Amino acid sequence: MALARRTKLYFVSGLCLAGLLLSGCSTPAEPTEETSGTALQINADELENHLKEFVKDDSKAEVISDAKLRKSIPEAQAWIEGLSVSPSKCGVTFAAPVTEQLANSKMAAVQFDDRYLTVAVYQEVQALKNQWESESKASGECARYSVTIDGKTRAYHLAKQSLKTKAELNDAYVVTSSDGSTTQQQLVIRAARGNVMISFQQQTSAKQTQEQLQHGAERIDALFEELE
Repeated sequence: MALARRTKLYFVSGLCLAGLLLSGCSTPAEPTEETSGTALQINADELENHLKEFVKDDSKAEVISDAKLRKSIPEAQAWIEGLSVSPSKCGVTFAAPVTEQLANSKMAAVQFDDRYLTVAVYQEVQALKNQWESESKASGECARYSVTIDGKTRAYHLAKQSLKTKAELNDAYVVTSSDGSTTQQQLVIRAARGNVMISFQQQTSAKQTQEQLQHGAERIDALFEELE
């Protein structure tokens, strides 16, 4: 049980790393309405409390604080670095040093029964926009890639999805992975407004994706309102 919980924490930490580092595995986002660009001023404890309020009606939701994420990230990064990604530019391990990125944000996450939510609050609006633009620039070369760990390889394909929230930047894609015998799909959605980036990730299927996109957009908008 402890190993399972630690693995899940590594996974959530990995999502934070992917959000903060240049993963090169997202698709270009189309800006919607512009925002004022005002930065949200919030500390780690306040962010954690906002998330606890946001999920208070879900007894299975677990809020993971900035401190807990930061404590687990070095081991999570070491775990991620054990992966062999081809082409290498598509891996988070080839990005800027994690310590440099972590210095620019406050983080928190929620582990739900069937999905994960991560929030990164950057110190400055421009820092978030620079990060988003860097990921978008590299995305065209990473629609297909493979990951090898412990001698086993899975091939990945990213399919762009349409996502519309009230945020300035929106991004969604279905990641299909296969090892030749089994196939899995994950829906990843991200939105950014001002200096705040929110991400969801969950398993999906062709029948579920559109409903999950709509629900994810609604929850993202609700969380932005909670953080205001």
